[in-house]
Amino acid sequence: MRKIARNLLASLLMLTMVLSALPALAQAPVGTREFVPIPEGNWDAPYETVVNITTVKGAGADIVYEDGDTHTSNPWTRAWLDRLGIEVTHLWVDDGNTQYDSKLNMTIATGQLPDTFKVNYVQFRQLMDAGLIMDLTDLYNEHASQRIRDYEKTDPDTIKQSTVDGRIYGIPEYYYGIIDQPKDLWIRKDWYEDAGSPALKTVEDFENLAALFMEKYGGYGLAISNTLEHLFMTGPMFGVYLGNPANPNAQYFWYKDDTGRIKAGIAHEEFKTALQYWAKWYEDGIISADFANADMNKMIQDLVNGKAGMQPHYQWQGWHVGPNLVAAQGSDNAYMIPFPFPTMDGSQVLGQVGFPNNRVIVIAKTCENPAAVMKLLSFTDHIMFDADTVMTEEEFKGFTDGQREHTPGSLEIIDPMADMIQFEHVLHALKTGDTSELFTAGMKKKYSDSISWINEKNPGGLGAYLQQGFDGCAYDNSKFLIDNGFIKRTDVWGPPPVEFDKTINTIDIILNGVMEIIMGIQPVEYYDTVLANWYAQGGQIMEDAVNASYGGQ
Repeated sequence: MRKIARNLLASLLMLTMVLSALPALAQAPVGTREFVPIPEGNWDAPYETVVNITTVKGAGADIVYEDGDTHTSNPWTRAWLDRLGIEVTHLWVDDGNTQYDSKLNMTIATGQLPDTFKVNYVQFRQLMDAGLIMDLTDLYNEHASQRIRDYEKTDPDTIKQSTVDGRIYGIPEYYYGIIDQPKDLWIRKDWYEDAGSPALKTVEDFENLAALFMEKYGGYGLAISNTLEHLFMTGPMFGVYLGNPANPNAQYFWYKDDTGRIKAGIAHEEFKTALQYWAKWYEDGIISADFANADMNKMIQDLVNGKAGMQPHYQWQGWHVGPNLVAAQGSDNAYMIPFPFPTMDGSQVLGQVGFPNNRVIVIAKTCENPAAVMKLLSFTDHIMFDADTVMTEEEFKGFTDGQREHTPGSLEIIDPMADMIQFEHVLHALKTGDTSELFTAGMKKKYSDSISWINEKNPGGLGAYLQQGFDGCAYDNSKFLIDNGFIKRTDVWGPPPVEFDKTINTIDIILNGVMEIIMGIQPVEYYDTVLANWYAQGGQIMEDAVNASYGGQ
């Protein structure tokens, strides 16, 4: 009886979840759900008869509204209606954006889809197989703005991942730019200057500086966490390019070896060189003897408390560590600055760039007015990224204050050069004092934050300053790599093949072996056994699938 009751309860719970995901308009739409002829003219020509478009979205917890506005009624929804004649109805909103994929999966399971929504690549494949989404090729070419279509010039490859037999079924949401991807070696500015600001070109230079810091300040040299995420960032020092083992969606970085076969970085011969040095760093104390117990919080704590003066990290390190470090050390000069990674022989290091797109925008076959979606996407892009857009200050704040630039949700498309353009404009304004060309919310925010650090030493502005506030900042380092072609781009420019789903926890095989080698429990030669085991336990499946899907590109 108890088992029957439990099963009944589980069934009722599942039914409730499915019903909650069914599309159901909260109120009767003002606009028509029937087909309306597409207005003649450019993308911004409004419909004479208001049309209704349904969607769903995830909404970040940091979005703030004013004067009674909500996720579903705000300056964006009013502008879409007033300027384009398009009423947007949200069937549901994932407030906090933590359950979007789960809720969307339930919606897909019902077969009753909103007109337009964003999907990950697994969901895209499922919808394609089920024949539920529309061919967007003609709509995209005829009704999307030229700006959106020109994103293919910046990135001609990403849209191919949602193109089938030459027809477009999904439009990439795109991303803020590959300038975000290269990592740096972050070093305590005050310690570095006290050491005489030595050259940092070779691995030996790095080791000498680490030894100097350890001798003068105690502690150890390089702060890393036990996930090995940060240690793997040092791969380019040895000519090997690695994924992020802490990120289930990017545990491996795939690129061709000398034979032309695509392999994960952990399977390239250069990885053994990295292992040799990492084991040496552990033995010499550059890596903490207790690193195996250092989670992310412990790593940050050690930096803040002055136990280490160097850290491999992303371009946003200044927000991650900076304010707490300055406060704990009681010095405005006690923060970390970014350096390009040194290399074995002092040659130019390469910046690592992986596939950056996470979602695509699709339209259900049942949508009666799909051209309206192209207009909505074009409008969002026009407001957010077009330098020629003219707005009043009140309009600008309405669209962007309180993180409201992300309000469009599934109707948001991103300029893949956004952060590069932002950096160029912010740095120019900081150097000249001319703020007239700061035309996006991001530009104005990063400029004002940087100024607050420069003029007032406000720790809240340190992150922006270190990211893009001076020659030699993190974005400046990345821009140099990009402008000069010093980039190692993955040869898997797209989502993982479906065969990856047949494998599980393969990264644990690598991590366990690497830990034993670093700590001297096993010799470097033991890695051959580790790698063979990895291939046997799923690595071969992944490598074969990658080469079958991407080897001919």
